[in-house]
Amino acid sequence: MPWEYLTGAGSALKNALAANRVAHAYLFAGPRGVGKTTTARLLAKALLCGARKGPEPCGACPACRELVAGTLVDVIEIDGASNRGIDDVRTLRENVRYAPAQGRYKVYIIDEAHQLTKEAFNALLKTLEEPPPHVVFILATTQPQEMPLTVLSRCQRFDFKPIGPELLSASLERILKAETVEFDPAALPLLVRSAEGSLRDALSLLDTALAYGGGRLDADTLARLLGASAPAQVRQFVGALVARDGAAALEAIDRAAREGEDLALLCRETVEALRRLLLMKVAPRLSPPDLTAAEADEFRSRAAQLSEEELLFVLKVFVEAEAEFRRSPHPRVELEIAAVKATRRPVPAAIESVLAKVEEAEERLRQMAVLGGAAPAAAPGPVQESLLPAEPGPRAALSAAPRTPGSPPPAPAPRSFVSPPAKPPTPGAAPPAQGLDAGWRRVVEDVLRRKPSLGAVLDQSTPVSVAEGTLTVTLVGNHFHKDLLADRANHDLVTEAVQRLIPGAKRIEISVGAAPEAGAQGHPAVQAALSVFQGEVVAVRARTAEGGESQ
Repeated sequence: MPWEYLTGAGSALKNALAANRVAHAYLFAGPRGVGKTTTARLLAKALLCGARKGPEPCGACPACRELVAGTLVDVIEIDGASNRGIDDVRTLRENVRYAPAQGRYKVYIIDEAHQLTKEAFNALLKTLEEPPPHVVFILATTQPQEMPLTVLSRCQRFDFKPIGPELLSASLERILKAETVEFDPAALPLLVRSAEGSLRDALSLLDTALAYGGGRLDADTLARLLGASAPAQVRQFVGALVARDGAAALEAIDRAAREGEDLALLCRETVEALRRLLLMKVAPRLSPPDLTAAEADEFRSRAAQLSEEELLFVLKVFVEAEAEFRRSPHPRVELEIAAVKATRRPVPAAIESVLAKVEEAEERLRQMAVLGGAAPAAAPGPVQESLLPAEPGPRAALSAAPRTPGSPPPAPAPRSFVSPPAKPPTPGAAPPAQGLDAGWRRVVEDVLRRKPSLGAVLDQSTPVSVAEGTLTVTLVGNHFHKDLLADRANHDLVTEAVQRLIPGAKRIEISVGAAPEAGAQGHPAVQAALSVFQGEVVAVRARTAEGGESQ
């Protein structure tokens, strides 16, 4: 294994060899298949090379040739799993006293060192701390946390990380070309992701795939071997998600299940494909290098069909679905839910258009409230005309917003707390603003004397208007207040007081709403849009001074 695989560990070891500052004990820790034992052999080869000038062994001297052949007696490899007892360590302690047969050092490589027994570690402590000058110990382990601290403190520790996807893919490609093996470039990413950063696992999978594919590495053949969906089928599934085709997405999941493919792998590959779309959308210069020209063009085309907010929404949906796979008794259902949710995602552009209409409608409603329920004197525009009821009685302002020809009818909206009159107020009605407020104050005081608990709730309310004998009142509260006001006896008590104390009012209509949330999401227009369209907030973006949106 070349030194460049080792990053920080490789640089430190090369510098130590170049300066002849070799420690008496090393600990190589890291996951499986990332080069711990191979690096130990490289270090041993450099220490025993008789012709070495710098950090690199010559590779031609007798010591280098014997180490490659496995016959160098001064390099002793011990399997910690099978030689883990105190008697094995006692034998090792006796042998370290003897001088090396050829070179300057004797190198002991103890693999899976964490499996040594407690007694064996105790017996090894003194030797690790003060070994003979001609002895170097190299301990390799995948679980350093299981080793005694007294041993760890006596070693120079190097932590090995999983090999990066680009380096691992380049290594496999170099091996395939050196062996003159025909291969499909699209198969390498799938092979690399299955290896999870382990070169040994990648080589094992490669050997199996070549045997399974008759000497050729093919993406579809490798996918069948791993129980995964072929890359083309994954891209087809992602295409259905992008196109909002829920039926096609569910059919792709059904096909994968019928053909015995691993749905967890399908979800993982989908997350990877969506991540690539996000990279190409946000940072085109970070486009994955393992894509063919045709695949890259397909991904760019898909990315152009989605906004950044939509991509983030869909990617988050499948990341959450992948997490649910581990604990859900119905993993297929989790994947199907994610697919349907992704194809029914909100469209940010449409939401912004609706919010603009809602804000305009809200402003006109506010003007009407100030005028005590009378319509503004200005000529009615499209939004104002939509607020005027087609028949007597209150209606929701949002439900009558204008829509373009061919668009679906709007969803039913909750009843608005403002009821525009179909005709001018009748004589004797409460005067606007101050008169209505004073009349409502008398109603609240009357109810407080007769039923304090109900009066205390009404004390938090605000009168809006009197139209066609109906007094409209708004109240910020919770489900408790709503239930209290919905009680028939309480409603009759308030209605009787209204009829006595507010001229022209025969009925009362109280709208109870939740307390507004803080920030942009608590804006009344946003809350109204969420209620009407049953949506959710995907992103909040600040407006610039020019009125546009910040990037």
